[in-house]
Amino acid sequence: MNMRPEDFFNMLPKYFWSKMNGFYKKLNLKERQDWERTRWQTWLLLNVHVPSGKRLKITDLIKFDWEVEKEKENKVAKDYAEYIKKLEDYKLKNKSNGK
Repeated sequence: MNMRPEDFFNMLPKYFWSKMNGFYKKLNLKERQDWERTRWQTWLLLNVHVPSGKRLKITDLIKFDWEVEKEKENKVAKDYAEYIKKLEDYKLKNKSNGK
């Protein structure tokens, strides 16, 4: 974390944990970028040898955990948006029937 001992001892625990969380987020981001770069390079090298009609998608090689989580989040958001739309339609329908 590139901290001198006096920096550590002068920090409040709140700031230490915040710095440590940021440090690990940066480490995870770097590792994620390395994995994505490796997948991209492999994808390029494989597609050179595949006929143009049978090209691979980049996610055909491997789907990372963070991509699966993102898809789940997107699905939940989409489902929620559909629910809100149905609720609004229901309210409008009942409002017009009530008049």
